[in-house]
Amino acid sequence: MLALITQNKNINRHKVVSTIGTEEKKIALEKFEIYQKGGVIQTEFNDDAWILSDEKDSVILDFTFDEVYVKKYMNHYSVTEFKEVFKCYICFCIGQYVIGTLQGMVYNIKELLYNTECLSKIPTKRYLLFKTGIQDFIELMPFTSEDIIHEEERYKYNYVKRRDLAEYQSYFLFGRILEEYWKSNATINEKVFYYPIYLWWNITMILPVRVTEFTLIPKECVEGKNGVQYLKIRRSKMKGNASRNRNITYKIDEDYKIYEYAVSNEIAAMIFDYKKLVKGYKESNIDSLFVNEIYVNANNKLKDNGFFHTNHFSRLLDVFYCDVIEKHYNYRVIPKDKLKETNFVGEAYKLKVNEIVKISLGDSRHIAMQNMLLNGANILMAKEITGHENVDMIFHYSGNMKNLIKCKAYSLFELSKRKEIIVESVAGNGKDFIIRGGELTNFVEVDQGKCFSPLFIQGNMGDCYKVAGNCEICNFQGNKNRKELIKNQELKVEERLKRLKRWISSEKEYRNTDEYVILKNQLKASVENLINAYVEELGGGDMHDK
Repeated sequence: MLALITQNKNINRHKVVSTIGTEEKKIALEKFEIYQKGGVIQTEFNDDAWILSDEKDSVILDFTFDEVYVKKYMNHYSVTEFKEVFKCYICFCIGQYVIGTLQGMVYNIKELLYNTECLSKIPTKRYLLFKTGIQDFIELMPFTSEDIIHEEERYKYNYVKRRDLAEYQSYFLFGRILEEYWKSNATINEKVFYYPIYLWWNITMILPVRVTEFTLIPKECVEGKNGVQYLKIRRSKMKGNASRNRNITYKIDEDYKIYEYAVSNEIAAMIFDYKKLVKGYKESNIDSLFVNEIYVNANNKLKDNGFFHTNHFSRLLDVFYCDVIEKHYNYRVIPKDKLKETNFVGEAYKLKVNEIVKISLGDSRHIAMQNMLLNGANILMAKEITGHENVDMIFHYSGNMKNLIKCKAYSLFELSKRKEIIVESVAGNGKDFIIRGGELTNFVEVDQGKCFSPLFIQGNMGDCYKVAGNCEICNFQGNKNRKELIKNQELKVEERLKRLKRWISSEKEYRNTDEYVILKNQLKASVENLINAYVEELGGGDMHDK
């Protein structure tokens, strides 16, 4: 592993560690003492549990484990020796990972030991091999079996972790409920209480900001320049660096950098309104827009961190679902996992009229990112805005792209039910998809199912010529097997995303600019065709309950 040994301002010293012997133990202990003097580590090296703090959080690293189990399966070290080696490994990781990740690493390593008879056999739960910190650990341990090392190498290339997003209509429904509640029903005291949720929804559904970054928005965060309002947001410098040459100081002012983003006058007005409403409350003990006093008083079970913590935020969203969405608007809130259930014929669970899926705070960042990609944002620009250092991470968002495309289709369908509209193709190919009252107009039977082209119905082949006779991509076709058509269109979107990813990831000298333009336009056209397929399915009544 490439271990961070010391850091002093902009000077970092690293060491390649291939084993943990006497020299490495000495270096690890020296590093421990540096962080102990800096107040990050608040316990002694020999303690079974370490307490780490980064000014906004404190965590416990628990080094206790089943000693009987270790004695039974580990021959290379005694229990005492292994615990010391384990702590040295974590010392080398300090400064490269946030404290929450360090806590997770300790847990992950212990879980792996218990599922592999101390790294002597491949675990049944293969995903354990891909958890944070595992790769370096198993390569450093001299008792690790070769089978595990080879399996870890093979498995990591096939493992993609994606966030489970809620059912698409639930995002529309949540937004409508929040807006109606805010404008019609919420009292001043309720607005004070729920304002972070209102700002979160309006800001992070457009700007892909992490939850912690949102809670750390500075108090003086809005500034007008040349008639434009700019929002200041702290962006993490600690995420997404695959090379691990990170320099985490566990100090807010050094681990976050303030960026400015142009926002609407409405967003700026919301922030000024919030600051006015909370003027009488105690300010946070860090430079933060949000006050903490309200939520500590409302829930004594939560720790008073002195500022609006992500734990308070998560609890606030729970309360909103319970007191507003369930009790006030009479919706039944169901978990995301419910959507994975299938009935006896294999059909996925369908939401009822009075049901809504509970969304998570982190969902908005993914939706904002997908929106950027759907609307033609430059991939490299998207990388910068999201704070990812690896372009590959941007494409992880594409795993849920289908859900967002459904959202766009649903919004078009809802509009079509109110009046006759013509939805112009985003791809700019001159085709229009005509909907009246939520249903397509007259049709004729063809080999591919149904054709709704007014010209074709009259014997004119003009619409057929536009798509070179390919009914599958024609906005006027009505395939009898809609599910199969949609599945094929979804596969096309995924395949073209992969092709675009390969282009981005290739060496610069092999990139052809014309190829990029073609790939981007092909993806755009595939997305539009999928939207049209979803809209048609909605018009046919197959997605009303989805």
